[in-house]
Amino acid sequence: MNKRRVKSNRFLPEYVSRFKDRHGKERLRFRRKGYPSQYFTAPLGTEAFREEYHRFNSPEAIAEAREAAAAARCVPGSVGDLLRRYLSVPERLGPSPVTQAKVRGILERFCEGREDRPVKGITFEHIDAIIAKTRVKRIDAKGRKVGGVEAARKLRKELRRFFGFARKLGWIAVNPVDDAQPVKISPNERSSGFYTWTEDDIATYRAFWALGTKQRLAMELMLWTDQRKVDAIHLGPQHIRGGKFAIRQSKTGKLLTLPIAAPLAEAIAAMPDSDALCFLLTEWGRPFSVKGFGGWFRDQCDAAGLPKCTAHGLRKATMRRMAELEMPNKTMKSVSGHSKDDEVARYTEAADQERLADGAIKRIVEWEKSNLAPRLDANEA
Repeated sequence: MNKRRVKSNRFLPEYVSRFKDRHGKERLRFRRKGYPSQYFTAPLGTEAFREEYHRFNSPEAIAEAREAAAAARCVPGSVGDLLRRYLSVPERLGPSPVTQAKVRGILERFCEGREDRPVKGITFEHIDAIIAKTRVKRIDAKGRKVGGVEAARKLRKELRRFFGFARKLGWIAVNPVDDAQPVKISPNERSSGFYTWTEDDIATYRAFWALGTKQRLAMELMLWTDQRKVDAIHLGPQHIRGGKFAIRQSKTGKLLTLPIAAPLAEAIAAMPDSDALCFLLTEWGRPFSVKGFGGWFRDQCDAAGLPKCTAHGLRKATMRRMAELEMPNKTMKSVSGHSKDDEVARYTEAADQERLADGAIKRIVEWEKSNLAPRLDANEA
């Protein structure tokens, strides 16, 4: 019997078998490990059969099976059910895959262990307790530093959207996060973040790493494009259009067109000729990963005698320069790609306050003189 079955299946596509059902009708079935078992409706050899075969044998079939399994396991109206529905449209999580992955992680950690709890049973008191716990810095099971005030703020922000979705579904009448305690930052919790490079730091680095070195090019790329590491390290000749960089930001999805500053153009030209698609490559000739580049660049800063300097600090240095030149926020955002003024304010905290204050008072004095002079002349007349 088995031999006849093998013989009858000899000329069938891979993972397809033929059998007769209890009514004596010949059927074709797709069976592959890790994929859902499915039956063909179209006759063998037709275009419709080929379309069904490709659909059954595609990665989407696995995703659909997992989604169906997850839906079957979910308790209707539960936190797990809400998460499954919320994640079904990635755009709800953010504009880019990078942001979506981060938000997905935040929500999955929140839902872990709470999957079967009914959404309508979550109150603002529960939210307060969860956020308070998140606010405490600690080491997790994998040895990573987690928690803190920023983590608590991000969690509250995403939970507000998450339960707002539940309210739209009609599962709850009031969003419990709206009544939860806002996350306020005390003076001792406030952090200035990454160290901002000074002009002396930049000069020191340039003196140590000469033109023609990968280390120098890395610094000039970060400084003159003012982009996040994930975008700066993947720049290459294909991003230059009409003598300018065309950069699609990974986090925001924004398309920026930036002029190539002379110092950056000089650093690119000083490098050996290459057909690579990235200006910056590892010692194995491959593109850097974001974490790999961050660690490598920190080592180059240490070698130059700059232990406080990081790649992200160069992004802040460019913002500092623009602030000290008294450029308006809209101008600074056109370079960095920031969307909100409070983000710009956070990045420009290291601007030279004394120089800005001197310039402000000087301009007020000049304004006062120019406005008082006509009045004095009128009074004398």
